[in-house]
Amino acid sequence: MKDLYAKTAFITGGASGIGLGMARAFLAEGMNVVVADLSDDHLAQARQALAPQAQHVRFMKLDVADRAAMGAAADEAEAAFGKIHVLCNNAGVTGFLPMDQATYGDWDWLLSVNLYGVIHGIVSFLPKLRAHGEGGHIVNTGSIAGLVPAPAWGGIYSTTKFAIHGLSGSLRLSVGQYGIGVTEVCPGATRTNVRDSHRLRPAHFESAEHRKGPMPSLQEIGIDPLEIGRRVVRAIHRNDPYVIAHAENKAHVQAFAEEMLAAFPDEVVTDEGRLSYIRWFDQATAEALALQPREVGEKQAR
Repeated sequence: MKDLYAKTAFITGGASGIGLGMARAFLAEGMNVVVADLSDDHLAQARQALAPQAQHVRFMKLDVADRAAMGAAADEAEAAFGKIHVLCNNAGVTGFLPMDQATYGDWDWLLSVNLYGVIHGIVSFLPKLRAHGEGGHIVNTGSIAGLVPAPAWGGIYSTTKFAIHGLSGSLRLSVGQYGIGVTEVCPGATRTNVRDSHRLRPAHFESAEHRKGPMPSLQEIGIDPLEIGRRVVRAIHRNDPYVIAHAENKAHVQAFAEEMLAAFPDEVVTDEGRLSYIRWFDQATAEALALQPREVGEKQAR
């Protein structure tokens, strides 16, 4: 999408951290923005922070785990600003119990927000992006922990983000035919409030004792979320599949990828059945890639 001016973006988890960074970046492009968030405190802070652009922003309280609420939010956003062109499935939570101590409640909560929150956004908004026929873009917030397994204390979070990685790649191949691009954001250490997300945990998700885990405070060591937001804008313009802003994580991803590649057997496949499947897979992927929205301008150095 080359021109974002006067178009509308819907951002879950939009009142703080990366979501707010994207909201700021979109407003700088002249967009209208719907900021959806579950935290009353974050919504109040975002209203104050974005007050100079108040005529271009709508705020709503939203639990992304509630699929009915997500559907209603999609209708409300469309009623406020008209056609929705950009959907940012950004809301996410984390927990720091080791996987061997996790309860069903721990698993259910993170899956309901981090994975099903994205699914609910896609099911609720994608028909609207398709219906107006003007193309659009979907941004899913994954994580470096969705490209490289996290230590055991972050294992459930890493599981949800690996799922978003696969979902985003397949969705990109599915919706290009409608002029809709898909970008996965894979942040490392960024100044967000995700470490405090346990405060929003519903009581019905029973839990063992909450722990903060060994990770340092992201507010002290992370990069500015606005930098992520600006990179997201650039990715939408160019239909980039990824936004990865943390160069320090490249060695981790490379080592994990090399470990995977090393597991492949060293053999020459001659079985026609196996080869026919690969030819089908390659052709289907090539056809989907050929339908991707065209990139605009020259690639810039990341």
